[in-house]
Amino acid sequence: MARSDLVKALLRNHQRGDDAGFQRAAKELIDDERRKRHDLVAEQLEAILEEPGRTRRPLQVSSLRPLPKTRDDLPLISLEESRLSFQDLVLAESAVEVFDSLVDEFRQRSALRAHGVSPRSSLLLVGPPGCGKSASAEAVAGQLGLPIAKVQLATVVSSYLGETARNLEQIFSFLDVGSWVLVFDEFDMLGRERSDRADHGELRRVVAAMLQVVDDHRGDSLFVATSNHPALLDTAVWRRFDEIIEIEAPDHSARYEILELKLRSVRHDFDICDAATKMGEFSAAEVEAVALDAIRLMVRQLDKCVNSEHIAYAISRGEARRQIIQRSLA
Repeated sequence: MARSDLVKALLRNHQRGDDAGFQRAAKELIDDERRKRHDLVAEQLEAILEEPGRTRRPLQVSSLRPLPKTRDDLPLISLEESRLSFQDLVLAESAVEVFDSLVDEFRQRSALRAHGVSPRSSLLLVGPPGCGKSASAEAVAGQLGLPIAKVQLATVVSSYLGETARNLEQIFSFLDVGSWVLVFDEFDMLGRERSDRADHGELRRVVAAMLQVVDDHRGDSLFVATSNHPALLDTAVWRRFDEIIEIEAPDHSARYEILELKLRSVRHDFDICDAATKMGEFSAAEVEAVALDAIRLMVRQLDKCVNSEHIAYAISRGEARRQIIQRSLA
């Protein structure tokens, strides 16, 4: 393609909000500079293209190809923009270090590949429900400025013979174009132990195909799977991911930090340490819900700050919700 055509393609795709098309045109322009032995210019353009602070236009689904759907016309994925960063989460330092290294590798993937090394691109997050696995996946996307493609497992797994594998094929074919953070929440629904007698042959074949997809996944996207029940995962699943991170239930210090983080926008006058102690078994999501409930009560009562009565009420509501769930699951 002539240089003038490449510049036109860049501007046209930028105007349309077609990020994938913009990326393709930009990479062609970089390749053109390399062919002309303008290596310094090519490296500078590549650095700009992968710059973490690069402003992205809001995701415009209308400018993308039609979303993959089931034979019953149900969407297999949903597309979202992340507003989260790791500054919005309270995670163990060890987990943050691994997330930071993955983000850095993705930003420097061209340099890594030039040295014959692939960046880690598949990640498995395990841990109890409500402790920040899905939010961590969103934070990765937010840090990188990438759109999120969330797989709708309820529609992917089909009762029609051969349809589940076809659905997965559609998803990965769609995501071949552009860069994404592909999120498979509750991955254990697909990746559970293949010897599970409750499983049928179709799903076992899908698991085998899915594991191969994880093995082959070396594109410009990140594959993130989450599991609330890692013990159910097929033993082969663990080996197929480039990285595994455990998101643990919050300890007292983490609960304290979550309360402070969620109450940072309002005045508060109560013993946060005591409140964190009273929520000894709460997940991160439940602690966040307590903070938000306390703020709602403050607003309803026309008070100026969150006080001990507000937080006590919110904790009691949190306990009540936990008991309802426990009774329902018993």
